[in-house]
Amino acid sequence: MTIREENTMPSLLMIINFFPPSAGGGVYRPLSFVRDLSNRGWDITVVTPQAGEFWITDEALLKKIPEKVRVARTMSLSGQRVMNALRSGRSGPSRRSSSGFGLVRALSDFFLIPDSYVGWLPFARNAAFKLVKQGHFDALYSTSPPDSSHLIANSVAKRFHLPWVADFRDPWINLYLKKPPTPIHACLHRHFERTVTKADAILVTTDWHEEILERLYPGARVVKITNGYDEDDFVGTEQMSPSGDVLTILHCGMLTLGRSSRPFLEGLAAFLSDTPDALGRIKVSFVGARESDNEYWVERFSLEDVVSFEDNVPHEECIRREAVSHVLLLIKHDTPNYNGLVPGKLYEYIGARRPILAVVPEGEAARIVLNTGRGEVADISKTRQIAEKLGVMFKLFMDGRLDASYNLSKIDDFSRRVQSAKLDELLKAMVGDNESKA
Repeated sequence: MTIREENTMPSLLMIINFFPPSAGGGVYRPLSFVRDLSNRGWDITVVTPQAGEFWITDEALLKKIPEKVRVARTMSLSGQRVMNALRSGRSGPSRRSSSGFGLVRALSDFFLIPDSYVGWLPFARNAAFKLVKQGHFDALYSTSPPDSSHLIANSVAKRFHLPWVADFRDPWINLYLKKPPTPIHACLHRHFERTVTKADAILVTTDWHEEILERLYPGARVVKITNGYDEDDFVGTEQMSPSGDVLTILHCGMLTLGRSSRPFLEGLAAFLSDTPDALGRIKVSFVGARESDNEYWVERFSLEDVVSFEDNVPHEECIRREAVSHVLLLIKHDTPNYNGLVPGKLYEYIGARRPILAVVPEGEAARIVLNTGRGEVADISKTRQIAEKLGVMFKLFMDGRLDASYNLSKIDDFSRRVQSAKLDELLKAMVGDNESKA
């Protein structure tokens, strides 16, 4: 008897590399889709690697996977898994060497195509083939990064004629966010992207990415479903609020080679130089995984008494910390190819309903903060502007007007439940179209 005969719920096969116990920004969107679609009546099976695929973990996230969701964990020989094994114990669980990782990543970009997770592809593809042969599935979903996840889904969709949604949390990494090492690499990545855009629907999270794909691939069905915040994460935080006479600024999330604390720290040093009375009245905490260079910049700007770093904490603790901080700090990459991206962390900050200081380039992320009235925006390339915006928020805090100066109301449009409802509607329409053709 097939799964379809046993269960009349629509069934969905999901190819997800970053899945609990892995942690980090790439986990929360697909995890929310898994949970919310399951609650909406989908019979879900997830294909994902065994634990150890990513260098950040949070065992508590496993509790967010509904019991009725089947999770097929496979072997993987990804380059990232090998790197994790090599770095084990060297820099701590939330810190890695900036110089060492930069070299390894450069080698990976050259030899591992389309990405360092391609070693998972044969195991995931075989597992997916086996699952589809054993039972009925109505639709297929894949999410990236890593982009190799879409190549797995492409094989499954072609073999079994399943309607397929390819969800790009970020654009194709080695085309838009990193320069391909050679023209041959560029051609290969463009070929792979073109292949994936033949999916039945392409999900994007930003206007910028939507415009690019519609221009390059006029025949593709591109649908924008933004990132969002998980309402359930904030249950119990409604009564929490910051206290004390010291302005607390929190950055909760990863700092990478491209997304560094340096521009903000340089602006902070300039602000404290202009406003020496603020010393002892402002504290900045960076919580989460980071490259080692970030500590260097704290020492370089003599900010040891103001700035602290903490290792990765469970996501629920991160949410609690956000709720009791005066200001939430958002930092983006300062290179032009990242200007169109909107960090998922911004939506989580919006869910936390605290003032935001966005140190970002001009673009969609800056517009969201300004249009919602959620906080201040400083151009990441302008040290003086960062110092000025810090000064604005510090003065509001000292005057007791910080919260009253910004719109901290709930914004339903950015709830993940709203985004999941859009995906649910899209998938059901695709399944209906597929059945009508049969």
